[in-house]
Amino acid sequence: MTPTPVPGSSAHAARRALSGLIKVQWRLALREPYWAFGFVFPIALLVLFWWIGVLHPGNVAGSGLTVLELYIPTILAISYIALGMYGLPVTFARDREIGWLRRVSTTPIRPAMLLAAQLFLNLIVAAAATVIVIVAGSALFGAPLVVGVEFVGVAIFALIELFSLGLVVAAIAPTQQSTTYLAGGLMFLLLFFSGLWIQPVQVGGALQTIMYYSPSGAAVRALLYSVFNATPPYMTLVTMAVYTVIFAYVAIRYFRWE
Repeated sequence: MTPTPVPGSSAHAARRALSGLIKVQWRLALREPYWAFGFVFPIALLVLFWWIGVLHPGNVAGSGLTVLELYIPTILAISYIALGMYGLPVTFARDREIGWLRRVSTTPIRPAMLLAAQLFLNLIVAAAATVIVIVAGSALFGAPLVVGVEFVGVAIFALIELFSLGLVVAAIAPTQQSTTYLAGGLMFLLLFFSGLWIQPVQVGGALQTIMYYSPSGAAVRALLYSVFNATPPYMTLVTMAVYTVIFAYVAIRYFRWE
């Protein structure tokens, strides 16, 4: 006699498996320093740009914003970039090298669950970093921001775009060491185009266009509008969407579980 399946038992088992996987991945993450970038970077940069603003008070390049107000979106994007370039790909490279991904793929825990667990953990860290930047920027450093639903949507969009790029690194880098090197070089370029060292409003011509429509530059521009409750330019959102589709396709096409 064939046993009758209990309604919802499969879904319940899947939720328990995912919950257990998240706990295991969280314990493993605590042994790695990479996830801490999402906290260390925004705090250090808040202090840095607050101090620059103290030394150079007033608006920046006629933007109507102080130094810290102008750089708040950049600081947010930098924490997302750090998580996307290190938190995701280095973790997957480590798990691939030690054979964890191959073992997981042969168990009832589907590989997609492992990806979901990693994304969940990184989203939690990104949310915490976002709260730190907004609360500390307003309460401690005098850059008041009243964010709304639009900001939440843009922040999630930026995270998806940058995390998709991180998954590309995880897909094409064969080892943990090569992943670290590739992520480091790519992160340097993303930080430059995000406006960390010089803002697009301070330059002109082709460089400004490249910065506006690079993956990190588009994310920063969208965040800049949204933190002041304005709708980002249409082409900026389209640019982010195109990057996300391309990165997701490449990551799925070339990702290896062993």
